[in-house]
Formats: sequence, C-alpha cells, structure tokens
Amino acid sequence: MRTSFGLALAVTLALVPSALSQNSPAAGSPRAKIEFEDGQIRLLHARVVVCITEMHVLTTLANGETQELTCKPGESRWSEPVTHSVENLADAPFEVVEIELKQASSPGVNVPLSAPSASPLTEPVPVEKEPHHHVVFQNQYVRVLNVFFPVGEVSLFHTHSNDNIGIPISGDKSQAQPQGGDWSEPQDVRPGAAGFRKAHGQAYTHRVRSAGKLPFHVIDVEIFP
Repeated sequence: MRTSFGLALAVTLALVPSALSQNSPAAGSPRAKIEFEDGQIRLLHARVVVCITEMHVLTTLANGETQELTCKPGESRWSEPVTHSVENLADAPFEVVEIELKQASSPGVNVPLSAPSASPLTEPVPVEKEPHHHVVFQNQYVRVLNVFFPVGEVSLFHTHSNDNIGIPISGDKSQAQPQGGDWSEPQDVRPGAAGFRKAHGQAYTHRVRSAGKLPFHVIDVEIFP
C-alpha cells in the first residue's frame, strides 16, 4: 500500500489469518472503499493504519522483513510509501481509516510539539490551541489532533483554517454551533465515518460538544496546503 499518512484504521479484516498484498488499493477493490478524493488527498477505508478499533497485525515488507504492530482506538501513525502485506493476528476484525497524500514529494519531517500555553485564551482561538484539541503529531504535510469532549463540556469557539478530516472514534451524539449561529441538531456519532471539510481559503469558526450520554472522541487531521 502506498501511503504518505496512515491514520485511524477503518477496515474489516477476516477473522481467519490471511495476508493481503497491498500496493495502493484500487477504487474498485472490495477491500477498500473510497470515501473522499480530490487533487490533494484520497480518503478511503482500507485494511491498514487512525485506529477505529483495536488492531494487532503482522506486516511483511517486499524484502521479507516482518513487523508486529498493535494499535488502540484513536491512535494514529505516519507511514512513508511502502509495499507490504498485512495479516490480522487478533480474534476479531479491525477497522482503520487511511489518508493518502498525493502531493507528498519528500519524506515527512516531524515538527516538535510545544507545550500548551498557560496564558488566558480569547475566543475564537486557533483549533490547535483549543483545550479539548490535543496535537499529537505534526510534520510539513499534516497535523493530527486528538479531540475529546466529556459529557457536559463545551469547547471554546475555535477556527479551522486548513482543510481537515474528522474521524469519529466513539460517542453517541455530537453537536456544533457556528459562531453567531444556533446549535445544530444532535448528530449520531458513527465511529469510522470520516468526513472531509474545506477550510483553506474559507476558514470557519465553531464550537462543539457531546450531545448525548457518552463522551465524544474524534481524531481531526489537518492537511496543510
């Protein structure tokens, strides 16, 4: 599978151990469902690496080298282009979402993460400074935020300036309110149902909360221009 960024995995693997050769899944493949694609990215459900469910796999590279990998729901990882096969070692299927960056022309270079500022925040704040949004990874292509809303807590109004993909991990209901507008109707949370939102050149500001009986957990992947 050729991938510049591996995220929350949204794939169903067979219970019976079976290795799959993967080299850029095709649109018509029964193992990969393309959820969104444009000239910049392709978002698809596939059998690879942000974990929606727990994962335990054995990967085998083209040169025969093997590696055992585990991943918990909400965890994510970066992957340079690679050709490999994947074998599910668990007793249950796993699910993942993968975002393939078409324009990544050189290896990713990690950006050191800075500690949250202790200074008072004035709304609206940039999304990466909103207290419920925790930056867990960043390089020159993407920024990954782990976002968690306990029941009853509301985010600050925050601004998204980069195209982004929200990948729900868990929860039952969520709700958003645009700045100056009304709260939306509560939306069902469907783990793994990734959604793309345009923001580069048309930034938007809103706040979010869990609108149900469960905390709302989502991974937000910002795509840098």
